[in-house]
Amino acid sequence: MRVALYERVSTEEQSLHGLSIEAQKAALEQWAEGKTIVGHYTDLGISARKPIAKRPELQRLLRDCEAGKVDLICFTRLDRWTRNIREYYKAQDILDAHGVAWRALQEDYETETAAGILKTNIMLAVAQDEALRTSERIKAVFARKKERGLVPSGAAPFGVVNDKGILKPSPDAPKIQAVFDAFINGRSAHAVTVRSEELLGHPVTDNGIRYLLKNRSYLDAGVIDRATWEKAQEILSVRAVRRARSDREYLFAGLLVCPVCGCKMTSHYQKMKGRYEYVYYRCYANAKNGACSYKKTIREDKVEEFLLKRLAVLIEDYNVEVKQKQQARPNPAAIKTRMDKLTDLYLSDTISKEDYLARYEPLKNALKDAENAPKPVPAEVVNDFTASYESFSRKARKAFWSRLLVRIVPTEDGFLPVFDRNDNKQLLFSLIVKMGI
Repeated sequence: MRVALYERVSTEEQSLHGLSIEAQKAALEQWAEGKTIVGHYTDLGISARKPIAKRPELQRLLRDCEAGKVDLICFTRLDRWTRNIREYYKAQDILDAHGVAWRALQEDYETETAAGILKTNIMLAVAQDEALRTSERIKAVFARKKERGLVPSGAAPFGVVNDKGILKPSPDAPKIQAVFDAFINGRSAHAVTVRSEELLGHPVTDNGIRYLLKNRSYLDAGVIDRATWEKAQEILSVRAVRRARSDREYLFAGLLVCPVCGCKMTSHYQKMKGRYEYVYYRCYANAKNGACSYKKTIREDKVEEFLLKRLAVLIEDYNVEVKQKQQARPNPAAIKTRMDKLTDLYLSDTISKEDYLARYEPLKNALKDAENAPKPVPAEVVNDFTASYESFSRKARKAFWSRLLVRIVPTEDGFLPVFDRNDNKQLLFSLIVKMGI
């Protein structure tokens, strides 16, 4: 009988008594005395949960089985062979197809007999059922923790602390906020990577920055607000635009979209008469291989001019809309007067505490709504809109448009700007005021 001897240890197990390679080889060679040993197949530092495709010696053993060199495989225990049920059956299909059996020397498991095959399959079914039940129990525990507002498990990421299951901002939280702001303003994870040591205090790779930006713990812990989180995820979900090989700021890179194929438009520049810098955009699919029929080039200054005029009109329309709503909304001063009168009635025992609370709470909520209602954009902002914008650097302009818009689509008579958060004008114009435009 030709036997193959298989040994395996993971890194953690190499120092444990009875699991060392030497101990396994000694036990297997003692059993194999008088038999033809095809060879030792030894996977070092590899977990039994690894796919068989990532276990080189097991792969070599299976190839020898396919070549008809092996009659029986022997290992000390079944967990040396595999702990992954799906992977077990992948290997077993190969062994069955070539008439190769196996035996676990130190356990009562083997596939040499019908009874052994039945016992092994029953054991694997029980093990799989227990694994599923364990998974369900863990998920149930995690779900209960989430219902109570607790973190299921795991260490808190940089910028967050885990306070008895509750995520809270750490002293490093402002650094995380700076990373999100830099990413949204520049629409480039690589640009944040370049500045990572400046922003975080230590260098981070491109993948590390992307992982950070996708980490929902920062939203759950209150490190960033929901609007910032959603904006960052939206930018991440969009196919990245080819990075410019210079330090030039293209105002609408990643925003301009081809109206025919939906592909991002790439940015370019050229000098006119050696002085004026001409910036333009064109469809990437058309420029690359003519896959799109849209051949027009879009001048950046024309897009900018159109959007500035469009925003000026929108601000004026927005102010009219806000003023109309203010006229229909209760005056905060009047609500406060009613609340004061209600308090006087309670203090004079004219109404009960229950009646007081039942009438006071709606007034308190109404006052909160009235005080948090949208406010008009200041007149000086509207009047000086263009002048204020022109005072900004190109980097600041790019950050403004990146915050304000999701995409820009060229049309026959201009451009269609798609605003962030479903054209939530209150948020948009709060941003305008915040940026001082």
